[in-house]
Amino acid sequence: MVKPSGNGRGIVLVLGGGGAAGLAHIGVLQEISKHDIPVKAVVGTSIGAEIGAFFASGMPIDELVTLATDFDWKQTLQLFVPDLPAGGLVSGKRIMDFLNTTMDSRNIEDLPVGFAAVTTDLVTGKEVILDRGRLVDAIRASISIPGLIAPYQVNQRWLIDGGVVNPVPVDVARDRFGGPVLAVAVHAAALIRGNKKISAPSEEWPARARQLLKQPWMKRAEPLREWLEIQLDNYQKAQSGKSTWTTRRVLDQAINITQAEIVRLRTERKPPELMLEPDVGRIGLLEFYRGKEAIAAGQTVARERINEIKGLLETN
Repeated sequence: MVKPSGNGRGIVLVLGGGGAAGLAHIGVLQEISKHDIPVKAVVGTSIGAEIGAFFASGMPIDELVTLATDFDWKQTLQLFVPDLPAGGLVSGKRIMDFLNTTMDSRNIEDLPVGFAAVTTDLVTGKEVILDRGRLVDAIRASISIPGLIAPYQVNQRWLIDGGVVNPVPVDVARDRFGGPVLAVAVHAAALIRGNKKISAPSEEWPARARQLLKQPWMKRAEPLREWLEIQLDNYQKAQSGKSTWTTRRVLDQAINITQAEIVRLRTERKPPELMLEPDVGRIGLLEFYRGKEAIAAGQTVARERINEIKGLLETN
């Protein structure tokens, strides 16, 4: 497995947000583990915080791969079944149940590897860095996608997804743990920054979506049903050559552009020693059934640049 580093030697990993595409982080961890590259700290946003927390808590990489690929995708989406709380479609209760059953109750300061999760204060708009206290609280706060998962209260603050203010928190990693910093960017903003096109959904998507719509519990999830039906309609329009620039897609793309600019400005000020951008542009926010594909993309980009990653240790 990846070697935790308690002696100050090793790389600092930065794992960005991006929904299901963020499973590529696991592939990066797999590849650097093959080469016994020590890790002294992990800083994450959203799913990057979640995967980083599993690693920092000591979960073996093989178990993390199994968790990402063997968990039934329909069960995964049930974590996001709308129960219509204040502030989002999903209260996050099912997510917390999942985290509490798959992770122990340790505090961040007791972990063998340095760890910090990036979140956003919903009231002030300021970045909030959680590097002490309950690990599951830090994860839950950092993955609170606006409009989907309700805000989460920690220390009298209502927190939402860290990607709102810092999608790839390189500067936080540098300030908290020094370097050398290896960053992994996986969301649409990273693709825009790299002048890459976001691909259309895979051919597998319509069949998966229709299968999901047939699930009995979907009758209690009308907002999710409506969202899936819109996605299917968009896919069919794209296949027929019609425009798919719906109001929702325009808003999503505007958010992607904003995040891309945030990443550019922050990384120009405090750049990482190395930035990896796995090819995950075809993987949608909730397409967790494509875990193997995402992990393979992470492995590929890390393998291609493994000599550069090894070279980071020489600057330590």
